[in-house]
Amino acid sequence: MGYDLKIVGGDIVDGSGAPRRRGDIGIKDGKVVALGEAPEPAAQTVDAAGMIVAPGFVDVHTHYDAQVLWDPMLTISPWHGVTTVVVGNCGFGVAPTRPEHRDLVLRTLERVEGMSLAALKAGIGPDWPFQTFPQYMDALERQPLGINVAVMVGHTPVRLSVMGDEATLRAATPAEVAEMKGIVAEAMEAGAVGFATSVSKVHVGYAGRPVPSRLAAFDEMLEIADAVGKSGHGLIHYNVGREPRWEEYEALHARSGRPVVWTALLAGSLGPGSHREHLEKSGAQIARGLPIYAQGACRPIQMEFDFRSPVVFDTWASFERVREASDEAARRAVYADPAFRARVKRQVAGPGPDDQAFMGKEREADTRRASFHELTISAAPDAAIVERRLGDLARERGVDPVDLMFDLALQSDLRVRFRVSLLNFVEEEVREIVQDPNVLIALGDGGAHMSQLCDACYATHLLGHWVREAEAISLEQAVRQLTSRPAEIFGLADRGRLAVGLPADVVVFDPDTVGAGALERVHDLPAGEDRLISHPKGIKAVIVNGSLLPEPGVVPDQASGKLLRQRRAA
Repeated sequence: MGYDLKIVGGDIVDGSGAPRRRGDIGIKDGKVVALGEAPEPAAQTVDAAGMIVAPGFVDVHTHYDAQVLWDPMLTISPWHGVTTVVVGNCGFGVAPTRPEHRDLVLRTLERVEGMSLAALKAGIGPDWPFQTFPQYMDALERQPLGINVAVMVGHTPVRLSVMGDEATLRAATPAEVAEMKGIVAEAMEAGAVGFATSVSKVHVGYAGRPVPSRLAAFDEMLEIADAVGKSGHGLIHYNVGREPRWEEYEALHARSGRPVVWTALLAGSLGPGSHREHLEKSGAQIARGLPIYAQGACRPIQMEFDFRSPVVFDTWASFERVREASDEAARRAVYADPAFRARVKRQVAGPGPDDQAFMGKEREADTRRASFHELTISAAPDAAIVERRLGDLARERGVDPVDLMFDLALQSDLRVRFRVSLLNFVEEEVREIVQDPNVLIALGDGGAHMSQLCDACYATHLLGHWVREAEAISLEQAVRQLTSRPAEIFGLADRGRLAVGLPADVVVFDPDTVGAGALERVHDLPAGEDRLISHPKGIKAVIVNGSLLPEPGVVPDQASGKLLRQRRAA
């Protein structure tokens, strides 16, 4: 019959966790038609000698909801072998959105996900091709997608569409909850892969207000969970921040009958070793047969930030005036105020009213203060201070580090950047998370915090660091974590495996060199805005639905990806 594409001579790791085996793969009409032996001729051949041939990676934690509208390749994810992404995580997204609420949605994304407002406005443009969630799905289906996209409907845009600005101020009425439930039911009917929400304290929106989902009573979440359950498919993604809510996970599952995925199980979230209790309790729920899965990360949660958007201080009570400031001029005035600085110094110094009133837990406050003392200057007009620790520089100059931090910010028009490792940076603790078979490794966050972090390269980091260098898990286990396991949990039944008859999403990589390159800052977003990127190492080929993607940075001749609608809508 002949193949459109053939991959020859590689070691096939099919995503199931089974041992690798040498063989060829034949692809025709976008599907795998031969596996192991592929004797027919092909129009195009990839020589995979010495390489691993695996299913394309499935990244279930991204925030490309807006970016997909101007960058249908969803860079940088496919560079690192990702062929399927799930958007709508943490309850954020751009649909449903009434025209009068577009600014509220964009300002929420700007604050909570560190997205440039200028890039969002320039990228989407003034005329949005959708209002409802089904219309958003139709708009994506018309896009020339570079990779596959599945969508969760987010609690925050749903609340905003029903309640407007009031969604950031109060609980919903029974009538409003009923309207939200109907919107989510409509979204599930349109093929949403699930419903996502957040109660995380770090999710602070415009004007310093909590994001809308944080104002929802738990009964509201249960009613929406009922709508998800009645759809007969999908799951619930619940971002709880640092403090797990074990009983609420079970209640959401009991009401919906659907899997629950929660974010995030990270090293150091409530102090050294706190992840071990979370691993134990999560494992106990799974052992009881409950489909409740913790999302973890395999990279340190490390951020670069400037004081135009000091997101790492979003949970500091002393930064209340900064969160409420309407623009950069107002923020500069706050940073210069001695009374504001004095309050920040008190919070850095030790437990006090600010910590107890805003954070609630002393261990969490201790972690925040420890992070402050590790601040490093990552970019500044004066090259002599770049890569210097703030505390060391303050001691040399005989000034308080808080004063130095704000003085440097003001002197640079808020452009000086700082880097800090917030969580997940103790190697041996992260090893325990990576090795736990119950943890769903994800949290790439592609599309979010683009000027502040870049973890969309987590798949190549897992393979390079944790498989090859640290020998923490086998290559077959890592591939399963990147492919069939997230696909199974999220109900993407035909993705994440290499098998005859399934779509040909494939990545070919060199196990001896695969990895994530150093972070680079580029200015390639709409309006010339900047982001951090990482180039891959050791990736030879990425194939989406049978089509070979071009090198990173090259626009393909044709669209390869698909919108993955679920169940009835599929």
